[in-house]
Amino acid sequence: MEKFSAYAKREILGQDRAIELISSALERFGSLSLFDGVAGMLTMAGPPACGKNFAAKVIGRYLQREMLILHMGDYAYSDDIERLVGEKGVLERWIAAHPDGVVIFEDIDKADHSIQRLLASIVSDGAPDDLRRYKESLFLFTFSVNDPSWYEKRFIDEYYDNPLLVQGKFYEQIAKEAVTDEEGNLTTVFDADILTVFSEGDLALFYPLEFKVLHEICERVMQKSVTILNAGRTTVTKIEHPRECALAFLLGFSPYLNAKRIAHKLPALITDMVSKCPGDAKLCRIRVSKNGLKQLEPFFDLSEEIKHFVKFERSFELEWKESRRGSGITLTLTGIVERELQKPEERPAYSDRLAIRVSHIGFDDVAGQLRVKKELKSIIRLLQDETGLEHFGISLPKGLLLYGPEGVGKSMLVKAFAKEAGLAYLYLGESDLFDEMLIREVFTRARLAAPVLVVLEGVDTKGVIEGNYTSIPTGLLTQMIDRIPSEPGEYIFTIATARDIDEVPTELMRPGRLDQSVEVPELDREARRFFAKKILEKPHEKGISVERITRYMSGMNGYELGRIAKEASLDALRAGLSELTEEIIIDRINTIKYGHKLEKRRFKNFEEDLKKSAYHEAAHAVASLRLLPDVEIEQVTVIPRSEALGLVSYMQDAIETNLSKEEIEANIAVLLAGRVATVKKFGPEKGLETGAYSDLQEASLYAYSAVAQFGMDEELPNIHIETLLQNINSNLFREKIESRIIYWMEEGTRLATKVVEKEWKMIETVALRLLKEELIEGEELKRYLKGDLKLTD
Repeated sequence: MEKFSAYAKREILGQDRAIELISSALERFGSLSLFDGVAGMLTMAGPPACGKNFAAKVIGRYLQREMLILHMGDYAYSDDIERLVGEKGVLERWIAAHPDGVVIFEDIDKADHSIQRLLASIVSDGAPDDLRRYKESLFLFTFSVNDPSWYEKRFIDEYYDNPLLVQGKFYEQIAKEAVTDEEGNLTTVFDADILTVFSEGDLALFYPLEFKVLHEICERVMQKSVTILNAGRTTVTKIEHPRECALAFLLGFSPYLNAKRIAHKLPALITDMVSKCPGDAKLCRIRVSKNGLKQLEPFFDLSEEIKHFVKFERSFELEWKESRRGSGITLTLTGIVERELQKPEERPAYSDRLAIRVSHIGFDDVAGQLRVKKELKSIIRLLQDETGLEHFGISLPKGLLLYGPEGVGKSMLVKAFAKEAGLAYLYLGESDLFDEMLIREVFTRARLAAPVLVVLEGVDTKGVIEGNYTSIPTGLLTQMIDRIPSEPGEYIFTIATARDIDEVPTELMRPGRLDQSVEVPELDREARRFFAKKILEKPHEKGISVERITRYMSGMNGYELGRIAKEASLDALRAGLSELTEEIIIDRINTIKYGHKLEKRRFKNFEEDLKKSAYHEAAHAVASLRLLPDVEIEQVTVIPRSEALGLVSYMQDAIETNLSKEEIEANIAVLLAGRVATVKKFGPEKGLETGAYSDLQEASLYAYSAVAQFGMDEELPNIHIETLLQNINSNLFREKIESRIIYWMEEGTRLATKVVEKEWKMIETVALRLLKEELIEGEELKRYLKGDLKLTD
């Protein structure tokens, strides 16, 4: 059978291991009979369009026997049995004429169970009325496997390394495969009898065809088509760059590349191209331009499986140019253009959710978040370190949770992770996580596209299920994650995002699921600087300070920062300007952060209120610079807005979350300094006003926290009173807490009064400057307090 192996390898491409098995089976044909009913039986299975049906025909041609090809989808009902093996049935009549023929049963899985049982009986024992009728014939069965796990290269390699063991497991799983019948009932694909017969014979499993193999098939089909065309036409067709043309035609079929589609469509495509040539043309040349050759060059080294074209949804458009010289026509391929993915709004909603996406954003495109990016890079290295994982005897991690406030770049980081890891991704967002059918479809698609990422956006989302406000259902989701294969070449890595880690269902974060987590904090200065530079890509006046704009952006999230450029541009247009000014940009930032400016007519006593606000904010600012010098002030302003009548804003980067007792006392004093100053300037009758509401609220909370939460009070030291109130007795320390809060507030008032008295001249100077300019920047104020600058300059 070495001759068959050599013959078959010339005809059947990319299936050497299947050919070797078939060779061994044919070698036994005629000398060792495994069945009583037929001379031999062989089963061939694999993914759709892998060449198994073609291989069956190659066997028949090599044996030089007559062949009957039966498409078993034509025998899908029980009453088709008479048409197949009745007295005038197709098979009966053909075998009578060709008793030693080869019968090919294509797609036996599509036949009715009764027909499958009858064929199993014929193979095992012979025809019921004549046991020797099929005794000299060879039966070849083919069927497709649709579960990606059964035609992964790893599984097929394992099968050929140990066929007896793996074949049993394979048929055991195939027996469980079911489809829905016309009445909506689940029914198994195969009858048990025919699987028993299959398991007693030889099984050739076919690999999915690789791109290089399809290229070779395409070239063969192309050359054969040209030969047929030239035999029947006066115009001679000549292909000058056969390998390159074949590659281009193949790319034109992307992303759905398979041998059957090429064999059926390419001859018609070439015929249509040549048919457009004028009737008087004697020669039709098909060639590739230098530009086309250059564009095709990278694809010659492509070693990926064809599933990667589906995975990345890659499709190409071939650009042809026709020219005439004398009696000859030249069709030149001038370029190969990769089509852009269809826009989401142009797709059916459900199909878009199943789309495999490719990220073009890397970590360099995500501003700031250096610590987060460092952690994510280490996880990528882990996923790619197959040797290290094997050394420590651990499996690949299955998932990761990114959590943090809204607008800090979690979605961008996920896309960057995908690009840096070299993986495509499927996406499920918030409401999708309540659709169990969609979840199942996405993870099934992921198995086909693996290695791949599955992104779950917003796993802390709440929804209404059967009238109850609840978290996402986790039963199916955890089941899908648990089933993910751990082999390095076929893994599925799940990345989930959440705003609040405490709201993420605990089932998702158990070991072996999303057991790694990375916190994504508020945007840092580097991230804000990135947005500032993006704003200045718009037309703008010279001399705008990126650093100044960056300072004003403190505390804003990504969504808010993304609004600035467009809204500031609209402000410039409304003002009749052709460029952005620094004033317009900063005013738009303040509008987004603190609300729109309020008009003077909305205030009864605008001038008096503005003056009070100036002293109030000036006292806050001066007290802050004296008591909290390390907390950087962004700006002091008395411009009334919907969120505040005036304010001192701070750089969020400089605000400490771990505070000492001294710092809490200083914060209380700074908050109370505004009221102390207005009372000093305007007296208790006019100085005690509602504008201090939020200051008093925040100062009181500081005092309560110091006493009841942080154990900082001298008379209640090192006691977390709040825990005792919640778990032991709500009346514990009640009077003591009240008296100590009063003490802390009195001490804060004394400290605020001391600073205001000592710095009154400076407070008045700052207040007057605010009344004149409306806004003082933090850097300017700091330089003045150091004596480096006069506010009257």
